[in-house]
Amino acid sequence: MASTQTFDVRFVEPESLSRRRNVQLPVENFNEHEQTGVEFVPFTPINQALRATHNQSTDTLGPPKVVKFRIYLSRVENPAISENGIELNIEAGKTADTKKLMFHLSKEYDIDLPAFSEMFAIWMISPLLEVQLKPYHRPYECRQGWETLLNRFTDAPTGRSLIADEPILMLRRNASLTCDREFELLHQYPQCGRFLIIDAREMLLLGRLHFLSLDDTIRVAALLFSLQFGDFNEQKHDVAFIRSNIEEILPEHTCESIASKTIFGKAINKKTAQEERLMNCWKACSRNLNEFEKEHEILQTFAESSSCYGAAWFSARIEKKVSRASLRNFGQPFAEVEVNVGINDRFLTIVDANFTETLFVQSLEEMSWQLEGTKEDQTPFLILNLSCDEDIKEGFSTQINITDNETTLFLMVTGSQTPLIDALLKTMTGRRLERAISDSSSSDSSTSSERHASLIQSKLNLKTCSASANRKLCLAKFKDGKCTEVAGSFKSFYCQGQTL
Repeated sequence: MASTQTFDVRFVEPESLSRRRNVQLPVENFNEHEQTGVEFVPFTPINQALRATHNQSTDTLGPPKVVKFRIYLSRVENPAISENGIELNIEAGKTADTKKLMFHLSKEYDIDLPAFSEMFAIWMISPLLEVQLKPYHRPYECRQGWETLLNRFTDAPTGRSLIADEPILMLRRNASLTCDREFELLHQYPQCGRFLIIDAREMLLLGRLHFLSLDDTIRVAALLFSLQFGDFNEQKHDVAFIRSNIEEILPEHTCESIASKTIFGKAINKKTAQEERLMNCWKACSRNLNEFEKEHEILQTFAESSSCYGAAWFSARIEKKVSRASLRNFGQPFAEVEVNVGINDRFLTIVDANFTETLFVQSLEEMSWQLEGTKEDQTPFLILNLSCDEDIKEGFSTQINITDNETTLFLMVTGSQTPLIDALLKTMTGRRLERAISDSSSSDSSTSSERHASLIQSKLNLKTCSASANRKLCLAKFKDGKCTEVAGSFKSFYCQGQTL
């Protein structure tokens, strides 16, 4: 019999989170064969970093102990989330893997386990690092080895900042889930829409959803107002109500494009045209759409209009050219800047460190890459090949090739998290290869997946944020195999006129 002792895994609760359920889940509820069977664990950057921690948390003597896991739905305080997460008490929790926790979560939320596990994943998140746990990862071990992960995958100074960094467990959208598959599953399991909306709302408030037009932003805001505050009510929902609550719906810099400007807390105008449009849109969707339709439209708008929807984000650095008037880096004509790199099933997006400016977007179908500097005493970096090669587009290659294309652009991305970027890009490329093989074996050349992808592409205009359009990026440019332009650290590798 298992010990009644409870061992707290110490995932610290964020401030001001709402109440949560406490569910006692005995080990007998889980498939015993899955729990004890030997499972192949692939070699990944996370597994490599945690190798020393693995099995240190295993109960070798005495009865298994109960471990308390708190799994949150959001880290952003929001009145729309009445119950932010769940608490699981798992027997033999030190050796429990993520697959086991997902089993209990799907049972608690009454959602089919295969669909639930395909749409969502358990993430371990802190201010310094965000990691999606694989089914075979043991959350307790990951927490015990968190400082090891920080030392390996962050560029933060060692010491107190790493020790004070406390991760939490969160249920979030699976980063490797494709948009077309998401909507297929959502049609079959509409109850999953609630969790997708919570995740999307958080990404919106954190400024991680770019390229939304003003029209899309107003429409999404109206739908979110309707979901959070109910159908439009003439008696209480007016301009003042929108102004006092819009910061719960949209990020601050976006609110300024809709709500009236204020001086000392008082609005300059009685009502802006955008506020009038938002109110009318709220009225219309209250009359015409049910809750599922509202959720579906929000998610579809994000998927169609943003290159970052569903993206996993990583910290990194790139080089940008600087003007002669602002040379501060010992006279160098370039500077290394902190950026965030977002990757979903379709795009790689690079934004500034504050998520306010989009620097660069590239379709994964038109990109290959190579990871370098992986030795212990080196800082890893990625060389991105921003070319359109047929083998790359079909998912059959990820290797850099500068001879098959008339023009090739290279971009360097540096940082401790580039091995994680490389691993996710490989996963996405593998998914694309699977889809290519599936499509080639299908007699119907117009599959639902292809139609959805085409619909998403038609909403995005990426010309203004391509590598060639952003003249501030430090690139190496080749034409017909000859280097025609080189900037930044690329000058250590290539020189103008060099032929490879």
